[in-house]
Amino acid sequence: MTGWLSRYAAYLLLAAGGVLFSLVIPTASGPSDVVAHQRLIAPPPGSGLAAGSAPLLIGSSRAAAAPAPTFEPLSPTAAPQPIAAPTVPAPQATAVPAPPPLPPSSRIVIPRLGLDTKVVGVGVLPNGEMETAAYAVGRLSFGADAGDDGNVVLAGHNDILGEVFRRLPELQVGDELQLFRGPTALRYRVEGKTIVREDGASEAQRRENARWIEPADEPVATLISCYPYRVDTHRVIVRARLVMRLPLPLGEGWGEG
Repeated sequence: MTGWLSRYAAYLLLAAGGVLFSLVIPTASGPSDVVAHQRLIAPPPGSGLAAGSAPLLIGSSRAAAAPAPTFEPLSPTAAPQPIAAPTVPAPQATAVPAPPPLPPSSRIVIPRLGLDTKVVGVGVLPNGEMETAAYAVGRLSFGADAGDDGNVVLAGHNDILGEVFRRLPELQVGDELQLFRGPTALRYRVEGKTIVREDGASEAQRRENARWIEPADEPVATLISCYPYRVDTHRVIVRARLVMRLPLPLGEGWGEG
């Protein structure tokens, strides 16, 4: 008997040790394994698990995770408004004052004749004839003035009282003359010349001659003097037309335009 026990004692001890190991080891490791398996399986929807009742293995080895930051909802951003161009005030309409009226013609310059003399206003004699100024060129006062639309009628002696128009018959088509109204020079260009009989002419002929000094719709000038020199039986009549209404210093711009 004693021999049998000694022979099988070692087997018995091994068997007892195995039973004891099977009882002790699951008790120590079982709960950890169970928790580990639960962590890998997500709870099914509607399981009733409250928030925060997740398995303890999640984050168990470190401090609880900080709550996710919350963000205030941003208010809708207004669309950028176009930048308006700076408002430039519209220029105020400024009334341009009318230029002062020009004074009456006071001077005449005719380069071809070497003439530079004054102009004075004249009227009509009782017999209906136009006056002729002494030592000056006379302008019919109730006619047009230089630069105006109409007929500027100018007369001058040819052999007495200054002989201002003695050389008037020398003017040619295309020649120019200037009539001054203050500092403003009005340029005229000769466009024709005629000689008519006055001494001994019939009344009808004289009236026909007088048409040259009647009003006109166009800006023209009519220059008249007696002819021929020291005989004076005829009248020389020169017609010129306005070509420029600009201020022009004496001696400049002749032959232009």
